[in-house]
Amino acid sequence: MCMKRWVWLLAAWLVLMSVWAQEAPRIQAGDSLRITVEGDESLSRVYVVDSEGAIRMPLIGRVEAAGRTPDELAAEIAKRLRAGEFYREPKVRVEIAQRAEPKITVQGAVRRAGEFTLQSGWRLRDALDAAQPTDAADLSAIRLERANGERSTVNYLKFLRENDANENPVLQPGDRIFVPLRAGGQSVLVLGAVRNPGAYDYSDAKTLIQAIGRAGGTLPEADTARVQLRRANAPEPLTVDLNTLQADIELQPGDQITVPFRAVRQFIVVRGAVNRPGLLNYTERMTLTQAIEAAGGPRPNAILERVTISRPTERGRTQRITVNLLEVAQGTRPDEPLLPGDTIEVPEPPRRASAEEPLRVLWLILSIIYLLTR
Repeated sequence: MCMKRWVWLLAAWLVLMSVWAQEAPRIQAGDSLRITVEGDESLSRVYVVDSEGAIRMPLIGRVEAAGRTPDELAAEIAKRLRAGEFYREPKVRVEIAQRAEPKITVQGAVRRAGEFTLQSGWRLRDALDAAQPTDAADLSAIRLERANGERSTVNYLKFLRENDANENPVLQPGDRIFVPLRAGGQSVLVLGAVRNPGAYDYSDAKTLIQAIGRAGGTLPEADTARVQLRRANAPEPLTVDLNTLQADIELQPGDQITVPFRAVRQFIVVRGAVNRPGLLNYTERMTLTQAIEAAGGPRPNAILERVTISRPTERGRTQRITVNLLEVAQGTRPDEPLLPGDTIEVPEPPRRASAEEPLRVLWLILSIIYLLTR
């Protein structure tokens, strides 16, 4: 009888552990997370886990999210907020708002470059059918990179000619497929943050600006200061800033242009004695006075002599810079340049009790004494 009881207890424990495991899903790249920090609207919003498994939050910067449960991530965020002395006991809640669909990416000499939802049982052939390689594609040297960093070169032409299944691998979530140009062809590749990435005939894209124009121009989230031009006979790619480009660059057949995306959404936070506190989009070369102006300007009671900038560092710590805005206004010190992720705090005088406050407290105490002695 005793043995049966232990068996039932063990079975019940296993069931409870199974239920607990189901209720604690692990966060993965691409998930949308609803994060709430009690009492702070600037931190409370939906964050998307990037391809490296991290999110970036105002005040504390980059936080590893993938592989953690929502409760574990909430505890890490609260720990960072305490360590930075932003809150004594922050209350943080993390929920998975939306699960990421499994995705793959196809780039290069294809007509439909971009992300595709990975269907069950998909192989390389299915991805290429969806992306539609161009006539200039070199199907004998397709590059496949797995989410774990493993890389291989696939001779898809061998699969087409000899039905070699090894050259038509099963795809996995996060795979990146690159279809190169055929050597000696008359095309250029335009990849990345453009409206229509792909291969373009060299006769219509003889310069850098022409090629990007043929690809529909850059997207709003493009990092136009770090465009990469890769040439077959060059050991390193050339980095081009489109914002300061004075003369267009002549291209050669086979050149590859990559317009990178900005790594993360760039923002700053303005808090305290301003008219519209909250999250602001960061713009290139933004300064402290510009940010405060964008937040509606300081309130009349703002203490402008002690404005602070909190800046997360790579080691998870916080650098603090104190600025006297009156000196900036008078021209005796330069305006302070900002960086993405900065948090600006404009202090205000502590709230003073009115003359009636002591009387209200005394009345409350007397009322309690009266109720207790009735």
